[in-house]
Formats: sequence, structure tokens, C-alpha cells
Amino acid sequence: MTTTIEDNALSTELQELYLIAKQWLADLKFINDESNILKNISKKPLEPEINTKLDILFNSLEQQVSELKQKVNHLLKKLEPLTYGPIKEIKMSLIEEQQLVKNQMEEILLNFQTTKNELLNYQS
Repeated sequence: MTTTIEDNALSTELQELYLIAKQWLADLKFINDESNILKNISKKPLEPEINTKLDILFNSLEQQVSELKQKVNHLLKKLEPLTYGPIKEIKMSLIEEQQLVKNQMEEILLNFQTTKNELLNYQS
């Protein structure tokens, strides 16, 4: 299904979605950087099974961040041309994709917090 955009409010909403997606990239970079710092902190000698568990958690988080970063970049490429120019078309799949990325972003933030808490529990 395709909808022609003529409304300034809708154009503003698309620009906002674009900015939100840019913020998601910044958030993913923060999570990646923070994860690397936490990973280095976890290098303290811990029991082998704890080190293994933490490695699995961090590796899973890194993979999720990498995959979502690609999806956000793909979404940005779709949104960017919609934020300028007189004739615009959007498909409902774009909104569905944005919602999927939003849900995955929330999931990664929760996973990051869980991983961080898990590490801090072992560090105390």
C-alpha cells in the first residue's frame, strides 16, 4: 500500500523518525563502547564458568548491536529521501520496519542493562 504525502505535519513526522533513527545509532555506539569498557573490567580473575557466562553475554550483545546497527542504517537510507523534495511516497512497510527496529532497540537496551547488572553482581 502506498500513500502520497502532501501534509506538512506528515513531513515533520518523517523528519522526526529520521532524527530518532540517528539517535539510535548514537545509542548503539554508546552501548558498544560501554560494553567494551565493562568487558575490560570483567577481566579480573573470576571463576572460569563466570568468565564463560560473561563472555557469552557480551558476545551476544555485540552481535545484536551489530545487526541492529545495519537495520538502523537501512532504515535511515529509506527515510532520508522522504525528508526533502516535493513528491514523496511511503509504504506501510516503512512504518512496520521502524516499529520493528524500535522494539529491537528496546530489547538491546534491556539486554545491555541485564548484562551490566550480571557483571556488577560478580564484581561485588
